[in-house]
Amino acid sequence: MEEITIRYWSPHGRQEETKFQCEHTKIDLVMRAAQRVDLSGVARCSLLEKLDLSHNMLEELDLSPVSRCSSLKEINLQSNHLTELNLWPLKDCNRLTFIDVSENRLHGLDLTPVFLNTKIRMDSSVVVSADSVLRYVFTKEEIMKRFQLLRPDGANWAVPPVVIWKKYCEMKKQYDWAYLKERMISVLQKMSPIQWYGAQRGLLQGLGIAMIEGFDGDPRLLLDTTVSEMSFIEAQQAIFDSAVKLLEEQLQNDGPTLFLDIENMRETSASKLIPLIVEKREDEVEKSTLLVKGSTVFLRPLWLTHYGFNILSATGMGLTTNLEGLETLRKNFDELDLELRTQKVTVAKDVYDGTASKGMQKHVFDLIRAAFD
Repeated sequence: MEEITIRYWSPHGRQEETKFQCEHTKIDLVMRAAQRVDLSGVARCSLLEKLDLSHNMLEELDLSPVSRCSSLKEINLQSNHLTELNLWPLKDCNRLTFIDVSENRLHGLDLTPVFLNTKIRMDSSVVVSADSVLRYVFTKEEIMKRFQLLRPDGANWAVPPVVIWKKYCEMKKQYDWAYLKERMISVLQKMSPIQWYGAQRGLLQGLGIAMIEGFDGDPRLLLDTTVSEMSFIEAQQAIFDSAVKLLEEQLQNDGPTLFLDIENMRETSASKLIPLIVEKREDEVEKSTLLVKGSTVFLRPLWLTHYGFNILSATGMGLTTNLEGLETLRKNFDELDLELRTQKVTVAKDVYDGTASKGMQKHVFDLIRAAFD
């Protein structure tokens, strides 16, 4: 059987080595007093499922060789001396479900490459960051389940980490467009359709063009006309133009108008959409039917319209209201010269028959309950 040799060095510079079979599913180098380790041989371990380097003295670690371990499920780096760690080599390790980096000396950690599929255990002092495309993918509750924080005394800290959402329009000073696009694609290709709507909002906010963050479709389409050779400004404009085209098709097909910022569109090429947006915003209200059972009025369809979202947010209403609340809403919509349509039902149900995707619906209803930071 083929073997690999993993070399590691003690704080005194002494080199030692351990051999493993390439077919092994676990590599265990626990408590070796290793200050540095060379993982280059690990690239040949296609069946590797667990890498355990915990309880050492590692001050640095290059995970690049691990990028070829497609079966990898768990990495344990607990109790080392790491001050920084690059997780980007793990972006294609799609089976990776758990990483433990607790009890290290990490100041910050970019979780973007493992954000979608991997649970992380880390110290509460670590400053967590991720690309803005991930801003609305998980709620606070979901983030708390995925990222387990430990207090200095080792006890669990039952609060979600504060995530610094990194904007691409700020990262352009450090990286070229080719690299930024690669980051975006590596994340977007792992997402399911239910996550697309939140992702396009985070993506366009991060690119500095939030006024058009209302595209209800696959956000990768926004990047289709960009090429690696572009500058950030050129790519930003190409994405803007693609968004305008996609939004025009969406509106012509009676798609949603939520989160489209007309005021900030006026001085851009998106201004041509304004008359259509205004028309469709009236249509989407008048085509919405609010179901009424007894004294309960179901408001879901209204929340997914532009005027409904803003009026309901301003009045502090939730997903339902009573008949008095309905009259308040009627008065608000009367001022806009719009009529609310209702239908009495005998069976309690809360349905939506509009054009917004399941992903958009989930995103909006998560916003209503303040599920994001």
